[in-house]
Amino acid sequence: MGKQAHVLVIPLQAQGHLMPITKFSHGLAKHGIKITIVNTESTHNQILSALAKEDDIADSISLVSCPNVYDYLQVQKLIQQMIDDEKITCVLEDSFLAWNMEAAAELGIKRATICCMAATHFIPVFDLPKLIQHGVIDNQGTPKQKMLQLSPTLPSMSTSRFGWVNHETGKVEKYVFEFASKINKSMALTEWVLCNSSYDLEAEAFKMNPKILPIGPVLESNQAGNIVGNFLSEDFSCLKWLDEQATQSVVYIAFGSEAKFDQIQFQEFAMALKLSNKPFLWVIHEDVASKLDGAYLKGFQEQMATRGLIISWAPQQRVLEHPSIACFFTHCGWNSTIEALRMESLSCVGLLVWISFPMQNTSVKFGRLDWDSITKMMKH
Repeated sequence: MGKQAHVLVIPLQAQGHLMPITKFSHGLAKHGIKITIVNTESTHNQILSALAKEDDIADSISLVSCPNVYDYLQVQKLIQQMIDDEKITCVLEDSFLAWNMEAAAELGIKRATICCMAATHFIPVFDLPKLIQHGVIDNQGTPKQKMLQLSPTLPSMSTSRFGWVNHETGKVEKYVFEFASKINKSMALTEWVLCNSSYDLEAEAFKMNPKILPIGPVLESNQAGNIVGNFLSEDFSCLKWLDEQATQSVVYIAFGSEAKFDQIQFQEFAMALKLSNKPFLWVIHEDVASKLDGAYLKGFQEQMATRGLIISWAPQQRVLEHPSIACFFTHCGWNSTIEALRMESLSCVGLLVWISFPMQNTSVKFGRLDWDSITKMMKH
């Protein structure tokens, strides 16, 4: 019998990237592949702290730390060390860390990247040479056209929304463009590009670049062990509170781990919730809460205690599955969007920021992941 396949997983050190990559890693582990997830030391410690106890981690998943996953030489050293200790079948990296593919290629290891954003959003990075060739941007990344239509069947997009353009100033951030250029060159060394999306959501994007393979939505489901991608401990007490609410009555508000409120924005949103007369579950990250007027926040919580609950972090997938949820007020992050679309119980739930009314059944269809094909390609 052959030795168990072993995939080394290197995520970008951000909550919105860690969660889908570790969820996918749990899926691989469930299908017989050994997984080692590499994080920087600070992230590694945060994740262990967020777990109830370390032995909650699935047996086939190991967590290790590296001083800096952004440092090519350190990653190369880590890969070499793991090759010396035991066989590595494949290196799976966040697409934002694609330059580390060179280290895996030099050592003869199979290579895959995983894109944690919409495929359509990633296409400009994949097609940088074409954008320059057709005069959409110059060699420094500066847009030369205001609007761009990637395909006749896709809506036009503003070039000011390219990831390397500062949305506030409209100026190119040189280091971000260099970062994108480095990713573009390294993608040629990637054997597979996996994307947390589906063909039905973005058919044209996948047609434009067949190398990008849809594997979404990446959600956990009945895996042994906790998902090991959370920086923060999830507050499961909110589920008991939701149990006490009427079916499809609760407004769920969560703006992700990066969104920021100033005091005026917070007070206006709080007033809107108060005037709505609807029960609500509001996730306010501790970093956001620490910058608000503590007295105002406490007073609002006390005033709304009979119909509202504020927590610092939620088990979002279980919240979205809950029958009491009527509306999801979100920052439109890709993970939140695709998780909400996937929940079968959300057939009558309002989705996306500024929508506060039920919407009808979505026509989006999600196919089941072909785990047999995925695991086979990573084993051989």
